[in-house]
Amino acid sequence: MRRTILCIAVISTFLLLSSCVETNYLEKQGLITGVGYDQAQEKDNIAGTIVFYQFNPAMKNLSTVITGNANTSKGIRLQANLESDHNLVSGQLRVALYGEELAKKGISPLVDTLSRDASIGNMIYLAVASPSAEKILSFQPKSQPVNMGTYLYNLIQISIKNETIPNPTLQSFTTSYGSVGKDAILPQLSIIEDKVGIDGFALFSDDRKVGVLDREKIFYVRSLVNELKAGNTEVELSTKPFEKEIKEADSFSEEEKEIKEKLHITMDNIKSKHKIDVIDKSKPSFDIKLTLESRILEMTVPFNLSEPAVLNKIEKEMEKSIKEEGLSVIKELQEKGTDPIGFGAHYRAVSREKELTKEMWSEIYPNAEFNLNVDVTIIRTGIID
Repeated sequence: MRRTILCIAVISTFLLLSSCVETNYLEKQGLITGVGYDQAQEKDNIAGTIVFYQFNPAMKNLSTVITGNANTSKGIRLQANLESDHNLVSGQLRVALYGEELAKKGISPLVDTLSRDASIGNMIYLAVASPSAEKILSFQPKSQPVNMGTYLYNLIQISIKNETIPNPTLQSFTTSYGSVGKDAILPQLSIIEDKVGIDGFALFSDDRKVGVLDREKIFYVRSLVNELKAGNTEVELSTKPFEKEIKEADSFSEEEKEIKEKLHITMDNIKSKHKIDVIDKSKPSFDIKLTLESRILEMTVPFNLSEPAVLNKIEKEMEKSIKEEGLSVIKELQEKGTDPIGFGAHYRAVSREKELTKEMWSEIYPNAEFNLNVDVTIIRTGIID
């Protein structure tokens, strides 16, 4: 009898609990994949753009864009819900964009609200949109309509897998923003020849955008932030050190023997290691060692790379070029007052006599000195153009 009563009680409890679960029908949900924020014309308002999927059993999945103005990001979504017959949910959010004008003023309040939303993962991607987030998220290529939120997610994800760009996740940004001695860096998106692509990298000081780094230079930041396992880049060399090899090559045609001013080499499968040491705390002064192992994928001048002397000369000239360009990029970062590589964090680790603050590092950083030593080893050679 007791067992019967206990079974009835358990079954009744399960029935009561199951009746409390809210049923969400997919056809009634609007799955947000991308959000964008711009500075509105009204001084204190934010212009928001939301991209979401709405499902219709009779049609293909539809992509919809809604825009609106409000004082907060959540206010924008409340407005958007009033303009859609779907319940907008952010569980599938993939990217968040910030317009140039807004990024220059500071994005920490908008980033903070994303990190506090339990339905949003901290691995969503952040980016700066040029000229505005609305134009990027509303853009549709002529070739094929796309859901721009999903498109941008895939675009950034592929670049991360190819080790072309630093990881621009919400977690990475909040970590850099909250750190002393390291600034955030995000990809900058724009419309390029009827496509949305990465045209540079937005540099931040605190939470404000202070400049843009050309995308050709991102390798020099990327290789000093994390170790590369399969990176790629293009190096430009002068042909003057190779005039003898070009003129004496019997296998070259007359056209190939014509001396060009520049030699371009594409490297891939790059494996890198780096070490940053503070050698003088008073200036401060940094010693950087960058070791690269790579394959030559393509060259604009056809050398005989089976000759060790020729290959050794190419390695030495590449070391000089990478050193010169690397120091130039560091100098550019100093002039713009941003430290995405994190030299300040290294300095803070050794200067324990006083607590380093962001304000203190911003005064010290412009006068810092850097020495870069590069060691390049070509382990394989590939295609010659």
